[in-house]
Amino acid sequence: MAKYDSVNGQWPEGTACGTAIKPTPQEAMAGAKRLYRKAMGRPFRGKVKLTSGRRDTAIRRGVLYVNPDWRGGGWHEIVHSISHHASYRLYREAHGPRHAFIERELISYVVKSGWLEGKLRRPEQPKAEIDIKTVRHHRILARIEAWERKKKRAESALKKLERQRRYYERAA
Repeated sequence: MAKYDSVNGQWPEGTACGTAIKPTPQEAMAGAKRLYRKAMGRPFRGKVKLTSGRRDTAIRRGVLYVNPDWRGGGWHEIVHSISHHASYRLYREAHGPRHAFIERELISYVVKSGWLEGKLRRPEQPKAEIDIKTVRHHRILARIEAWERKKKRAESALKKLERQRRYYERAA
C-alpha cells in the first residue's frame, strides 16, 4: 500500500480517485493513445473505441477501449489501467515496483501536459446542415440509373440468347 501512497501523491490536491476531473470522450481517447505511447515507447496501432458502463479502460483483441467514467475515476483510472497494461507487457507483472514507477511517470506526464486543465480539449466542429429530401432524391436518381443499366444488360443478353435459339432451331 505504501507504493500506492507515493503514486497517488503525484496527483495534485483535489484530484484524487474519488474527486477526479473527468475528461470529455474526445479528450479521453486522445489522452489514452498518448499515454500508451509514453508508457510503451511506441504508438498504439489498433482502433480506439469509447466505451461506457462497467467496462474498464483496457486493450482487448487489439482494440483500445477507453471509458472516461469508469469507477468515477476520470484521468486517475485511465492512467492506472494503461500503466497496468504497460507493466504487464513490458515486465510480465501487473502489480509491483515497476508498475508503480510507470504509473508515477504517466501521472507526471498528465499533470505537466496540462490535461487536468483541459489542454487536450478540441473545439467541436459544427455539423453541416443536411437537407434530407435532397439526399433521398439523389439516392433515387442513382437507383434509377443502376436499374436502367441492368435493363440494358438484360436486353442485350436476351438478344444474344434469341440469336442462339434461332441458330439451334435451324441446325435441328
